[in-house]
Amino acid sequence: MQKAAKGFRLSLEFFREIGRRAHAYPTPPRGFDPLLATDAQLDEYGLPPRPDSGTEPELFQFWMRLLSKPFEAIPTEFPKFEEEQSIPLKRVGRGGRQGLRRMENSRNWSGACIVPERPDKFISVTGTWQVPTPSLPPVLPEGAGASDEYQSSTWIGIDGRRRHPTSSLPQIGTSQIFQNVDGIEKITTYAWWQWWSLDAGFPPQDRPNPPVPIPNIPVSPNDEIIAGLTVRSADEVQFFIKNQMTGLFTTFLVVAPGSILPLGSTAEWIVERPTVIDDVRLYPLPNYTDVVFRDCFAQSAPSIGGPATTRRLDRPRLIRMVEVFPDPYRTAFVSVPRYLSKSSIRVSYRNASASRSGGLLA
Repeated sequence: MQKAAKGFRLSLEFFREIGRRAHAYPTPPRGFDPLLATDAQLDEYGLPPRPDSGTEPELFQFWMRLLSKPFEAIPTEFPKFEEEQSIPLKRVGRGGRQGLRRMENSRNWSGACIVPERPDKFISVTGTWQVPTPSLPPVLPEGAGASDEYQSSTWIGIDGRRRHPTSSLPQIGTSQIFQNVDGIEKITTYAWWQWWSLDAGFPPQDRPNPPVPIPNIPVSPNDEIIAGLTVRSADEVQFFIKNQMTGLFTTFLVVAPGSILPLGSTAEWIVERPTVIDDVRLYPLPNYTDVVFRDCFAQSAPSIGGPATTRRLDRPRLIRMVEVFPDPYRTAFVSVPRYLSKSSIRVSYRNASASRSGGLLA
């Protein structure tokens, strides 16, 4: 039985680094209506630019819903260092096997990714989903017990699927954690952002790889999340996230870690089982309610600031997650995506005992 993770003790240097690299936008004044804002005002407050309603009707509807009531823009709150602080963070990993096939398998990712048309690179990605409810899997995976910590994360991002020497992955999403503590079921959910990198130029203990919680955007199971990120310059990415249930919205700018820059090689909508910090182990995946990613738009351009093309889920690479199970020892699909439309996919937990319906790989 694997030992449940107790969280990761973050160093003072981690918090200092986040303070240097992450910056909040000014908060709009009381009574400000973003739907009536000028382009200059939208830019000043870090709000997404207004799409053309004639040429981009779907993207315009997404923008309208994002900035419509309930809507309350608040300054981004970044976690601050406290003595002996330890919080249940995880390092987001990367997808596994890849290729030119429509369907791919991974040990830690499930969902969809797309690649841009050459010579374009992705410069933005958006998505909407409901925070799933985690629970104990009906069949426990190899090495896991009923009292262990089961984690999943739901996110959108750019890059990370293809391996490069300077791989990085700016992403934003929510985490869902399930644990049975002394017979009491405990569910933890929170919003976070991250700019994962293969080598950020820091010692492993100080590398700013763990997801950074967004404390003043609380989330709960079934809350609807609207999120996105945009490459603003060669070494800057802007993030935003809104809890549609509460109307709370925040946006912020993050400078690249070290010399790692966004490559724009893929865009993703993913349900993941994360890696334990400073370890090679993956958390066991909890059972979870279906995740339907909607508003799956990604914009590509030949250069930052150049004319952008909106891409949807045309020719997506669908990714299935596999996990190992005992008695009998086998590998089974546990998280499986299904294409719904050019702007939506459904990702579902799959009971590992469903071997007769093709759930087994080996």
